[in-house]
Amino acid sequence: MAILSRAVAVVAILVAIRALPVFGQAVRGELVDRASGRGVSGAFVVLLDAQEREVARALTDDRGRFLLRAPAAGTYRLQSKRIGFRVTVSPPLVLEAERTLSYRLEVDAVPASLPPVIVEGKPQCGTRGEAGTIVARLWEEAKEALAAVSWTEGSRLYQYSLRMFERDLPDVGTRVIRERSWTRSGYAETPFRSAPAEDLAERGYVVEEGRDRVYFAPDAGVLLSEVFAGTHCFNAIPGVGGRIGLSFEPVPERHLPEIKGVLWLDQSTAELRALEFSYTRLPPELPEGPIGGRIEFMRLPTGAWIVREWFIRMPLMGQIVYTEARREPVSKVMGYRETGGQVLSITDSRRRVIFSMDRAVVEGSVYDTTRGRLLPRAVVLLEGTEYSTTADDRGSFHMALPVEGDYQLAFRHPRLDSLGFRPDPVPVSLKRGQRVTVSLGIPAEDRILPRLCPELDPEGDERAIVGRVIKADGSPAAGATVQLEWQTLGGTEGALRARNWKGEVTADSSGSYRACGIPLTAVAVQARLGSAASQPLMLRFTRDGVWVGNRYRSFPGRIWTQELRLGR
Repeated sequence: MAILSRAVAVVAILVAIRALPVFGQAVRGELVDRASGRGVSGAFVVLLDAQEREVARALTDDRGRFLLRAPAAGTYRLQSKRIGFRVTVSPPLVLEAERTLSYRLEVDAVPASLPPVIVEGKPQCGTRGEAGTIVARLWEEAKEALAAVSWTEGSRLYQYSLRMFERDLPDVGTRVIRERSWTRSGYAETPFRSAPAEDLAERGYVVEEGRDRVYFAPDAGVLLSEVFAGTHCFNAIPGVGGRIGLSFEPVPERHLPEIKGVLWLDQSTAELRALEFSYTRLPPELPEGPIGGRIEFMRLPTGAWIVREWFIRMPLMGQIVYTEARREPVSKVMGYRETGGQVLSITDSRRRVIFSMDRAVVEGSVYDTTRGRLLPRAVVLLEGTEYSTTADDRGSFHMALPVEGDYQLAFRHPRLDSLGFRPDPVPVSLKRGQRVTVSLGIPAEDRILPRLCPELDPEGDERAIVGRVIKADGSPAAGATVQLEWQTLGGTEGALRARNWKGEVTADSSGSYRACGIPLTAVAVQARLGSAASQPLMLRFTRDGVWVGNRYRSFPGRIWTQELRLGR
């Protein structure tokens, strides 16, 4: 007898570009955390029509802003959904033709963990769970991630670098006998495309095409379809490693080649992690179990979702041909072919690295607590290395670093120079292929004052004056002296006695100075370096503010910053 072998598994890899329609009526708004009043970034806001159908979706920017365009004038609602926040739906909004409505949508932060599954229940067929059940809850979380994946695929927001591969194995889990790989870059809409859900319901997931078989994997669109829900049964199952699963299998009455599997979610965050599936109800010559695939999902720092890795395993079929004329050829599995890929890197329209397999991404913001606002243009440094970046005008920073290990993150800013203060660096653990979010900032005044002026009473009224002395050309006036004079009154009402006070401090190499123990009174301040001197300045401190010359400024704090410029 002779053994004939031919690979017949086929997977189509498609790339497409969608044209986005432009509409005249829209709603522009801001999604904010009700407690803090800050914008919620990286959240999806959905526009629902009168029948509660999604007609548009947008991702909020780093300030929580969004823009949604409606297909026609009418009444709509806004719905927000971000992991960690309660689902919020707005009251009805009337969108007029060719007009843009502004709206502020507030959300409440809530814990996002999922309840454990102690005992598996009875599968629920033809529906993704009755309201209030764990199956329904799991599906709502998985649906949101899948809808976000579908939205990201069509948005063309990111440029991908992909590694694709195809390899042959004699058996599952054994050595690779042949492999080829290649890279691909561009605005790929999706790493793989399934057939329409209606076609899969009619023909099955393994289809004969001539002498070949085509194996289809489900994409986000298929999993979201009502057809998929109507032809499968769902159940909640426990997992390992902090995961919980939403399993699915075909309804009993279906006899076409089908798929069964599990959508795995992180129990602590409710984030969708992976889809595992296998083919079932196959022809007799095909083995059930080894044939299937896996798709891994990932949420980007921006809030968008992508398919991070995927593969599909198919049998390589051959025939045993007998020399005896009366014996028919017998089909036989000769091995397996795995086809798949992984995302190597993702960049946005500004060419920032959002994700990279060989880089650690660290991002965050720099905040000035003493002034209650973000700190723009701060220089952020990874201590002990040459890596640094500059925060943008909103105080946000982003770094993609070719390092791995435990480091410390620090920052520089003229505001720190004015305060004469350096915050402690923030420890950060970096790992390639992962991202970490870090908050940097100037701490509250009650934490700064003891380090600037440890002798001051924490509950007292005395002020501190800090700042920089600079020369006429803007360079630091190292070694300049800052002279301070004020007067206090003592004694009794009938015999008041004035006492004059003088103080002097010296600026350091950066021009920074600080004077502690300033009472609530008028203080004359002047800096000198050689023959150069600053203009005399009068500061008069009160409990709630300070007079700078003849101008009053509300100032309830205890640390006043004052720059002094020397004349020529």
